[in-house]
Amino acid sequence: MKKVWGVLLAAAMVIGSMAGCASSGEEQTEAAPAAEGEGTAAAEVSEDETYVYMCPLSSLEYWQAYRVGLEDACAELGVTAKFVGDDGIEADAMCAVLETLINDPTTAGIMTNGHFPEAYEPYFVQALEKGIPVVYTGGGCETPTVAITTLGSDYVEYGALMLDQAAEACGGKGQVIVSQALVSGGTPAQQVMEGIHKQIENYPDMEIVAEVDDQSDAAVAASKIGAALLANPDTAVIIGCQAPSGIGAVTAVKEAGMGDQVKIVCIDRDAATLEYIKSGDIYSTVAGKQYTEAYYGTKILYDYRHGSKQAFSNDDTEAGMVIAPSFIDTGSLIINQDNVDYFLDFSYAK
Repeated sequence: MKKVWGVLLAAAMVIGSMAGCASSGEEQTEAAPAAEGEGTAAAEVSEDETYVYMCPLSSLEYWQAYRVGLEDACAELGVTAKFVGDDGIEADAMCAVLETLINDPTTAGIMTNGHFPEAYEPYFVQALEKGIPVVYTGGGCETPTVAITTLGSDYVEYGALMLDQAAEACGGKGQVIVSQALVSGGTPAQQVMEGIHKQIENYPDMEIVAEVDDQSDAAVAASKIGAALLANPDTAVIIGCQAPSGIGAVTAVKEAGMGDQVKIVCIDRDAATLEYIKSGDIYSTVAGKQYTEAYYGTKILYDYRHGSKQAFSNDDTEAGMVIAPSFIDTGSLIINQDNVDYFLDFSYAK
């Protein structure tokens, strides 16, 4: 059932020149310095050239794959890795982190997820004016004018794949509850929902009877999904669209005593989700290739700064041409009881 998506090789973009704006800075959260990747011959690290991954909800296990992908690539290139973020998921806080990075003379490139592309854009203009290239990861938005590229999943297809998994779990029949975070989840959350709504049209015997906003919080998800189950006792499957959604769904289903009736399909591959797949509490999860995004994203940033390309003109740098594809679809993984054992003992956090 899994759909294999190829790399979309698009024409290179002309980098626009726009006027930037600044906002007040906020303290940023920083992880440990980059470590050498196992099995790789790490180059001597340059402290004057730092590549950064920036994210909201930075304490979530979800981001560890990005951190390790960044660190492994930086170790191979002989540059410094920095992982920064904010504990919340608000555009103003993330823009404050961006402003701090742009004003750091060691920042050589920035990667981030496309949660708030419109808010980020003027800061990316400022970054580029200072010679700091930007790459988006995670998909969920079209590549803005000044970003080199986007690496990630097509989130509309992601949502469709989740709905297909839900249909498989319930035999293509039954009521569906969807737990999402449209208010705080940004463009990716919206596109996942778009994919779910489009794909359910292919299953006439399935119906979405409730959509709840769980604010990317497992406790909130448990409460709101529990209320939706009480209102819809014939529910056959729950789709959790944020990393904590599936965990909250498990709690709600157990408290309702509906474990034999309701299947759960969710997103991402944190340790708790994998344990619940192993135990049968979660039917399956759809996960992205976050390590791939950060690993190759770092190398694209490095190549932009160090490469001298004449792919399209006599001087691509002066002409404002970028050799990188406009969008790179890194695909997705489906994890279920058939293959979960391969993932259980693997942790980026280690």
